[in-house]
Amino acid sequence: MLDSFTLLQSAVSKRTIRDQITDRLAGMIQSGLLRAGDALPGERELATQLDVSRETVRGAIQALAARRLVEVAQGARSRVLPAAHWIARPAPMLRYTTQEVHAARLALEVAAARAAASNASEALRARLRRLVERQGSALDDPATFHICGTEFHAAVQEASANRLIAALLAEVSGQSSELSHRALEAPGAMRKSWLDHKRIATAIEAGDPDAAAAAMRQHLDRLGKAAKRANEKSAAA
Repeated sequence: MLDSFTLLQSAVSKRTIRDQITDRLAGMIQSGLLRAGDALPGERELATQLDVSRETVRGAIQALAARRLVEVAQGARSRVLPAAHWIARPAPMLRYTTQEVHAARLALEVAAARAAASNASEALRARLRRLVERQGSALDDPATFHICGTEFHAAVQEASANRLIAALLAEVSGQSSELSHRALEAPGAMRKSWLDHKRIATAIEAGDPDAAAAAMRQHLDRLGKAAKRANEKSAAA
């Protein structure tokens, strides 16, 4: 048993930050949160948003390009390619119903926001502030907006100081992204989502668990209702 556990630890430790960033961006592309034609932020900006080095970002972009998920052009921002270009098509992501995903996110992310208000380090509070500020200035730049939003939720989970919550949320991350992109299609939805993030970050920075939990619940309820409306509209078309 000990040898098996040691091997597992070794395998996990070999998973680099670049691999994790690659998978996170690939998931956003394959779920539809990042769409064909969307321009990714430049290396420096993306490194800041993801809180990693430019070398890590460069390696992740190269890995995405190798899978034909993005196209890299000299002197221009990398762009998401249509699904027809992808080397490996993703497996269907709808493993759970919309209701199941929404309920799981409510249970876990509201708890994460509450815990983050008590446990967040100053560094993570500052990161949340930066992500909110950058997202607010990217309302006309969908790729940057969605990357900042995804990183915002990841930072809240990290700030909760509960690794199990983060691990459980990772299980539904793909479908969460798929539902989010449907919810954010409506006019004005991106701005409302950004304002929700701003309220969550303010409550966490103030160290107010009840306000942080309430703000996160309001945000997820808004996304859930918007996704439901989008699904109903698509079904009726």
